[in-house]
Amino acid sequence: MKYSELPKEKISHLVRPAGWSLEEWQVALRMQQAQREVMDIECVSERYNPGEYRVASRQTGSSYKVVFRGPKSPWNYCDCMDFKTSQLGTCKHIEGVRLWIADHHKRIHWDLPAYTSVYLSYRGEERRVRLRLGSDATPEFKQMASRYFDELGILRPEAYDAFGEFMRDAKHLDDSFRCYKDALDFVIQGRERHAREHIIGQRYDDAAIDTLLRTPLYPYQREGVRFAARAGRAILADEMGLGKTIQAIATAELLRREHFVGNVLILCPATLLYQWRREIERFTRDATVAVVEGNAQQRAAILGGDAAYKIASYSAIAQDIRGGTTADTDMLILDEVQRLKNWNTQQARAVRRIASRYALILSGTPLENRLEDLYSIVELVDQFLLSPFYLFRDRYIVQDATGRTVGYQGLNDIARRLEGVMLRRRKADVALQLPQRIDKNLYVPMTPQQADAHRDLKLAAARLVAKWQRQHFLCEMDRKQLLLILTQMRMACDSLFVLDEHSRHDTKVEETMNILDECGILSRRADAPKVVIFSQWERMTRLVAQELDQSGIDYAYVHGNVPVRERQQRVDEFQTNPATRIFLSTDAGATGINLQAASVIINLDMPWNPATLEQRIGRIHRIGQQRGVEVINLIAAGTIEEDMLSRLRFKASLFEGVMDGGEDAVFLASEQFDTLLTSLHNIIAEPTDSVVPTAPDAMPHLPATNDEMPHVPQPPQPAAANDEATPFLKALATLLRADEATRHSVATLIETALTHKA
Repeated sequence: MKYSELPKEKISHLVRPAGWSLEEWQVALRMQQAQREVMDIECVSERYNPGEYRVASRQTGSSYKVVFRGPKSPWNYCDCMDFKTSQLGTCKHIEGVRLWIADHHKRIHWDLPAYTSVYLSYRGEERRVRLRLGSDATPEFKQMASRYFDELGILRPEAYDAFGEFMRDAKHLDDSFRCYKDALDFVIQGRERHAREHIIGQRYDDAAIDTLLRTPLYPYQREGVRFAARAGRAILADEMGLGKTIQAIATAELLRREHFVGNVLILCPATLLYQWRREIERFTRDATVAVVEGNAQQRAAILGGDAAYKIASYSAIAQDIRGGTTADTDMLILDEVQRLKNWNTQQARAVRRIASRYALILSGTPLENRLEDLYSIVELVDQFLLSPFYLFRDRYIVQDATGRTVGYQGLNDIARRLEGVMLRRRKADVALQLPQRIDKNLYVPMTPQQADAHRDLKLAAARLVAKWQRQHFLCEMDRKQLLLILTQMRMACDSLFVLDEHSRHDTKVEETMNILDECGILSRRADAPKVVIFSQWERMTRLVAQELDQSGIDYAYVHGNVPVRERQQRVDEFQTNPATRIFLSTDAGATGINLQAASVIINLDMPWNPATLEQRIGRIHRIGQQRGVEVINLIAAGTIEEDMLSRLRFKASLFEGVMDGGEDAVFLASEQFDTLLTSLHNIIAEPTDSVVPTAPDAMPHLPATNDEMPHVPQPPQPAAANDEATPFLKALATLLRADEATRHSVATLIETALTHKA
């Protein structure tokens, strides 16, 4: 395509212009970027490196090597990741050089260079090591090279192990011969992969695997270690509770024993730092372990130290890398990696700057909300496996004419592509027999005050949804206002205390105490089970804590303001002390910790994300659990919480389609899943009947299913007289007073809405 053929108006990144092929569209986007972005370009050397340029982006400050030998030349090259992954043979830097040559009337070096080189080809879905014979290549050199490269110039598979011999002969015959670093690294990776496969196949039967740690592994765990060690860079996506941590440690020990790696860097949430250290010290025989903590200078010293295992939090490592500290390592282990699903966050960008030859990604939920999240996580293992993104989006994401996502397809094909790097087993798939899990939804009525607050917020949200229906657009201010209102609706379902600490109206707290009484905890029955209670809101857990204090019940309490060191102490207290029968936590305690001493879990509220719900449940339904597990979800009847269940089911089916061999195409049950706002219209646009609330002091114990509950229509209430600004101001004031978990939830909702381009 010529620059004169580009349309004058801006080309959309979301919708392909009519009549354009996918490749034409993507090339035009890069041409458009080259026109608009300011780049500093210079020729490296007209005499020694004709056609080679250095391109510096003023926007990012990054510098790139570019080789340009004419439009569509197979010898064009740029060392940016877009060129390497796009399969287009161009990028904005190459297009920038093309413009620069035209503007400065420079000569294009079309001619074939005199020197011979080995390079890595990025065209097509598979990278290949190729030989380009220069114009000065002798017949003797060509004959020698034919033993290693086929007639198309592609390195023969059997020649990887003999590549050193080729390099020696090539240098002997031609002192101008070049082998580029990315091609050499690719060959080395291939040789190491062959070596690992041989060693694991010959030396590591079940008995040998069990010598890696101080404890034997389950059969499926041994296979997980072999899989990760063979792959070199892998995702272990076992369902929560199947022991991903111990498999990761065993894999690292195998690679250390065979001298593939010397040191291991583990990144995890701050809450898991000391649990990782304890597990490594418990299971390994002689490994040294260091937690990266202290001030910046102390952390840098630990990262540069000699410990075999270094454990750092995502937040600390991001801060250190921004400050110039190098965190490169032989092997990188990323725990709870779903926190990096948004590639553009500071933490995600920092982690991507860590160089490591080996990597092991741990997450029972690598796919949470959107298919794009999985793409971002797979990039941490292999940036080429699902690339390029425009092809990924075209193949698997179903969009309408405006570019909005309406569903997904080809999910089983994604699973097939990931077979070599991702291993997932479910509890039902392995020989390990965990106790039975029973899930119950308890539909809890609200107080009249809660119902009034929920209705007022619902009407305010409905006005914004109606505005979107009329205009098919909401400005950023409106979107934020809407998401704040939705968050407040969820808060009102728990307690008005979560909205405003100066008042309290709720029923879930009393229902929770009723459940604890039925379990025998309040009466201190000797056989009473231990119970875990979760809520997204710190204020809600505070209310439960007050009730427990008044009842004289011992409990362990974890929330975002509890120091990391103290959190583990509270977990240990709950696990080991028979008198401590309650573990009360916000979602700060929903990942990574082991709470198998409990057999009952109460969810005071339903998170937007089904993965978060499973994270909570996975704390007790895991290896080491000896009793049947009961999951009790408290849901405010006739509210946004009840309507959220359909979205939770949709997200769960998306996960299953990729991870667990479920449906190949997934759409929301509603035909109106165009955007988040369309779904909201179905929930809140019109007033709905709701269960007549019961006052707390008169509330009976609720049955286990909604079918047993009487449903009494409530007369419609008059609309609130406030203008459209008032709900936003109230919401903003509440947000400013809110705890950390609340603010995090709002940020997540805003990110979700912007993703759906409401």
